[in-house]
Amino acid sequence: MATQLTSSHGTPGLVHSTSITQPPDMDAVETLKAVQGIISTYLANGTTGGRSRIPTPEPSPVPKYLEVSKREMDGMSGGQAEIVREDAGQPSKGVLAGRLVEEIGAVSGQQQVTIKGTEPAANITSQSPQAARNMTTDQLDRGVLNHVAADTLDADNTESQGPATRKLNGDSNTNSFDVKPSPPSVPPQPSQERLLKLTSDIAHNISQIATDDSARIKALTDSLELAAALRPPGDTIMGWFANMSVISAVRLFIHWGAFDIIPPSKGESITYSKLAARVNADEGLIVRVASMLTSAHILLHHPTSPTHPAPSLSHTPISTLLISGQPMSAMFSLMYNHVTAVSTILPSYFDTYGRTEPTGPAHIPTSFLAGQPEQDFFSLLKKDDAALRNFGLAMRMTSKRVPVTGVYDMTGVLRAAEAGRETVWVDVGGGDGHTVRQFLGEYPGLRAEQCVVQDLEEVVEAAREQVDEALRGVRWVGMDFFKEPPVEGALIYYLRHIIRDYSDPVAATILRNIARAMTDPASRVLISEQLNPDVASTDGPLPLYAAFKDFSMLSIGGKERSLKQFEALADAAGLRVSGVYRHAATAHAVVELALKPGVRGNGQSLDGTW
Repeated sequence: MATQLTSSHGTPGLVHSTSITQPPDMDAVETLKAVQGIISTYLANGTTGGRSRIPTPEPSPVPKYLEVSKREMDGMSGGQAEIVREDAGQPSKGVLAGRLVEEIGAVSGQQQVTIKGTEPAANITSQSPQAARNMTTDQLDRGVLNHVAADTLDADNTESQGPATRKLNGDSNTNSFDVKPSPPSVPPQPSQERLLKLTSDIAHNISQIATDDSARIKALTDSLELAAALRPPGDTIMGWFANMSVISAVRLFIHWGAFDIIPPSKGESITYSKLAARVNADEGLIVRVASMLTSAHILLHHPTSPTHPAPSLSHTPISTLLISGQPMSAMFSLMYNHVTAVSTILPSYFDTYGRTEPTGPAHIPTSFLAGQPEQDFFSLLKKDDAALRNFGLAMRMTSKRVPVTGVYDMTGVLRAAEAGRETVWVDVGGGDGHTVRQFLGEYPGLRAEQCVVQDLEEVVEAAREQVDEALRGVRWVGMDFFKEPPVEGALIYYLRHIIRDYSDPVAATILRNIARAMTDPASRVLISEQLNPDVASTDGPLPLYAAFKDFSMLSIGGKERSLKQFEALADAAGLRVSGVYRHAATAHAVVELALKPGVRGNGQSLDGTW
């Protein structure tokens, strides 16, 4: 239902729709002026004293609560008190803040932009301002930020009067409730100077987008902070509720194959009734599930019109990524299983094992959920061919989104290769050799014969059968890195997205085995993973994406680490951090480890005490 607003001319009307279309002769400066106009409009209608100045229908002077009488409550199942706001349904400042993010984000990401209060751009996301700070291209592109419900829920904005709280008197079978406002606890709002600074920075970064992709991220990050400053806390929590429903709706459409059935071509659509018939479901059910997806701008709803004889659905750029066979669709299913599904048993898991980090590799939340706690994550994967294929496809997306080459300084490696060193590069847990392939392609001075891929015996056997010309000459060696060292005497032992899969004790075992193979003091271990900020030494919280990744790794007994955590891990394995190479545009890094002074490759100190 469209939200009613008072227009600038004082007459009620629908939310204004503004279109910024950049014709061929319109330069970036003119586009920027249009964007600045949007920002100025919103700022001019900003907040003072915690209340929105953007024109809205006149609210009640003091919001009133209507409490169902005790007589009526006595007949309610479960003894739930029903509280209704008389001014519910009016647009909140959170709604309007969400539209600001959508409008700015739309201009940031497209040359031709439609800015419409009730139809946000499909690729816009939102998060808290604290979590938004220092986000990178890689982090934002991974799509874990939240922006769903600000313009689809009518939050009741109880913060200014104190949110209603319900207290149950007596045992759980009674229906007696005390309903009273709790003390307001609203954090200080950003100053007007901060808001002006944000709008200025947003405008500047938008003007740089054509030549600097990081400017897009900065503009979006600042716009998220600006929107969050205008969004009351209650609106944020209401958004969580909507996010839960959106995730469930996406999961259903993936499971039913509904995204696959919707025509992929631009301009094509399918009616709700035809989609229902194709997935063998009631049309009413399809309408309700699809409504979550259209409200979240994942799918596009077409009402009845001359071009659409019946209500229908079509794809957006987001939904096409959820079609079967797409890496993002595989990643969604993986994250659903290891975050959403696992979350339902986490209280029971920690009640059973104690409130400590899982040490694994067995007895982890994922295996607890599966009812096979003695299994590790990868053992479970091997038992399910479909899950194993899905995992491989999801990891392919990860490999494309974070850099493989170009982070570590390869000067010394290439010098050793050109000098004829027999074993230069060992990819530990290298699977089918996809990362070795990239290094060989990027650095012609490194020869296939100087490279080794080591993994479980069944993995390397399968890889040998599919070797192509690019990997011809690479040596394939079966090993279990929990139990034995890799090939001895190599210059580089490379681990990409391996150590993060395991707890500190298990990861230390892997590194300790590698240290035993490092017979040359010049040998190095390269850990290619996300490098998190150190929580104890940073001014603010972790970026949301960094925190999310670490939390999601909890389900398989793994963790994302900071530099301090890598230093402690290396020390436990007889190694030391000798270098850190960070990727400029993402949180990805290569952490270089060397043998500690006085330690030799067989895992003993020079005096035999280590």
